[in-house]
Amino acid sequence: SVIDFSPFNAILQRLETVAERLEQGAASASGCSAAPGTAALSASVAKPPAAAPAAAADSEIAQSLAAYVASRIPAVQAAAKDSGIQDLEEATETLVATFRMLQDAVAASGTVAKPQDSDWAKIFAPVVELGSKASKACDNRSNYYQSRKIAAESVNIVALIMQTGPAAHVKSVLETVDFHCMKALQKKEEKEVVWVKAVKESLKGLVDWCGENCKMGLTWKFQGEEPTAFFAAHPLGGGAADAAAPAPAAAAPVKGKGKGPPPPKGGFAAPPPELKASILGSSAASGATGTAALFGELQAFSTGKLKKVTDDMKSKNRPKEEASSVVPAAAAPARRDSVLTVKGQKGPKGEPVLELQKDTNWMVENFDGKKDIVLDEADMKQLVCIINCRDCVVHIKNKVKNINIDGCIKTTIICGDVVSAVEFVNCDRMQFQTLGKVHAIAIDKCDGANLYISKESLDVEISTSKSSDMNVNVPDPAGGDDPDMIEMPIPEQFVTKITGKKLKTEVSALYSH
Repeated sequence: SVIDFSPFNAILQRLETVAERLEQGAASASGCSAAPGTAALSASVAKPPAAAPAAAADSEIAQSLAAYVASRIPAVQAAAKDSGIQDLEEATETLVATFRMLQDAVAASGTVAKPQDSDWAKIFAPVVELGSKASKACDNRSNYYQSRKIAAESVNIVALIMQTGPAAHVKSVLETVDFHCMKALQKKEEKEVVWVKAVKESLKGLVDWCGENCKMGLTWKFQGEEPTAFFAAHPLGGGAADAAAPAPAAAAPVKGKGKGPPPPKGGFAAPPPELKASILGSSAASGATGTAALFGELQAFSTGKLKKVTDDMKSKNRPKEEASSVVPAAAAPARRDSVLTVKGQKGPKGEPVLELQKDTNWMVENFDGKKDIVLDEADMKQLVCIINCRDCVVHIKNKVKNINIDGCIKTTIICGDVVSAVEFVNCDRMQFQTLGKVHAIAIDKCDGANLYISKESLDVEISTSKSSDMNVNVPDPAGGDDPDMIEMPIPEQFVTKITGKKLKTEVSALYSH
């Protein structure tokens, strides 16, 4: 049965009546003895309250970011337009869309509550889509491939909104972008150089902006709107900044404290006839009014109609099979196919892709835990791109032109002959085995790489930069037809000496044994 609150409803109404009478009496008393400055005081009280400090701060940070973007991005757009190069113009569009999404997120922080960890995947869906589109536009046959990569890597700056150190995150993205900037500047093409420098300056300035405006992370509105619902209605890049603009504050009441909360929908249940009669009868019998009648009703209230806890409802009397304290384990959540681009995190960032693009590029993207990926249709005029895979095994059976591995973790690559080179960029805990002839291997910004070299590839050239924990396994020359593998570490520490006007660098003595 439902607890009957109707007596409390009657009491609440009487309390409100008493409060209103007291307020009216105080107002009439003050009106008779008002000082000359009373009108001015009433006018000041009637003004709307000032915005809360947190809302003002959010408004300031959004305006600050808008001013920063307006001071840097036009230079990038002008450089792209003056160049007349389609690749630069499209890369600029990607950069502009990235900053627009960042502005939307910063503006929304003044209205929206801080998202939970499980909310970021939905919020960042437009960012992931933009990054995927920008990555697919990177064609290594183009003269402006590096500029395309600069724009694609810059998309990651939007993730600063979920970092506790936004400046460090942007600096990390800048280091990744700088790798492609160096290659683009080496071409010494004047128009492209101007564009690259403008993009780099916009990211450098963003590091300083983060240090000044959100050093310890972006501040979200306490008890603000629900984030997933807000960003579902106003996705990043779709004008969420306009939707997040705070509504004008309501005018404060001139006097009084207002009434209590509204009653529940449908009102309270009507009291039983006998209870209603007893309440009305006690009031009529007493002949009291005001406070006396109110307390008279309180004393007459009875709990006899409230629901009682019977013996069978008590825990000690419950059956043994219902009294178990063991809580069944919840089903393990399914692994997400989409992983956000966060500093130090690699792996799938979208739906798995295995296809031939433009008749020259075999794309292997976003696979997770797949151990039987086989490419047996590639030929020596085609290159293989393995991107954002985790815990996979990729077997390339035929002779191919080039192999690029980017953003992968715990992935094994097995290949035959490679005409040009094998490149590892931004990967962790990788394994590579060649069964044929490989001329060159390049490793950049990787942590953990085991290379297994065949007899045909013993003259391979291995280039490394900003990488660690690398080992090369080669067959023992004295092992005959079935030799054992010898493991050797690739040096990571070097000693540089000054000899006149030159520097002489040698491998550290740690690797001499």
